Amino acid sequence: MKLGHLVVAAVLTALAISRPVYAGGGSDNHMGQTMSQDQFNTLSDYADRAKRLTKEDKAKGKTLESLLAEDRAAVATLVKTLPLNCEVTDAIRSAEGPDTINGKKVDTITYEASCSNGMGYFLVTQEPEKPYGFSCFSVDATRQADIKAGRKPTAVCGLPASADMKKFAANILSKTGKTCTLKQYRYIGQNSANHTEFVEYACEDGKGYISVAGLPGANIPIHVETCAESASRGLPCKLSDNGAPAVSLKTFRDAMAEKKIACTADDSTTRLIGRENAQKRYVVEFQCHEQPGGLVAFIPLGDSTAPFETLDCAAAFKRGALCALPGNR
Repeated sequence: MKLGHLVVAAVLTALAISRPVYAGGGSDNHMGQTMSQDQFNTLSDYADRAKRLTKEDKAKGKTLESLLAEDRAAVATLVKTLPLNCEVTDAIRSAEGPDTINGKKVDTITYEASCSNGMGYFLVTQEPEKPYGFSCFSVDATRQADIKAGRKPTAVCGLPASADMKKFAANILSKTGKTCTLKQYRYIGQNSANHTEFVEYACEDGKGYISVAGLPGANIPIHVETCAESASRGLPCKLSDNGAPAVSLKTFRDAMAEKKIACTADDSTTRLIGRENAQKRYVVEFQCHEQPGGLVAFIPLGDSTAPFETLDCAAAFKRGALCALPGNR
């Protein structure tokens, strides 16, 4: 069921209502992959901890521990510059060397980082150009695509927290408070417009989730939705059977009828705008002859204990909810 174009408004959470806009092909092709093969090749000299301490470092009196401390400090500064939501728990300089950016030679340094929220990244500095980075999920997706295509697979994340991708994925769910014995995970893709990434998780008990995590350029916390919540805004799960929307457009009209609000509408004249972050009410636009000024309803469902509320489009606009149905403009 098409729920219409979602509008990001001031009172609503962008993560909760924005449709994922992918820069790439279908969801089974690691959509939104922004890494070129050349960029991945810079990781070909990926250094493990044993190789981090060179003879030159030893000659300067440095230890492996001091070098890793330097790496963590460098990455802690880098995530603030990007920006990126990552409290650095582990980091290592994994590659360095010259590259050509906009026709100019620049020196690049690539770090791998693990974060307290469970996420992991490759982060690249390239002074004086802007730094950039990739998540371990997208790196793994490219590796799997290489293997499927018969190409030599590229490097993958190798720090202890991310060396086993299934454990890595399960840990992210655990960090967000979800109880899940992970059966399978699927990299969905990226929203290049707001620097977010989508991953699906299927649990042994049949439950499923989709996470929305920030990429370099978005200092936002990880947000995890159930399959039902994600499907209600147009991004269904594919690995779980519980991906059907918990609510539908008819659910909203039924709520209106229960509250005895006069408004004769159908699917073409009912539009989900989004869902509030704090009060968890669904914000729904209706177009009907009984309400000449248009109607926006704030509908509490499920665990929301907030009050039911309706406004005309003019009043709703002042609250940050924009009417968009043809008859309400």
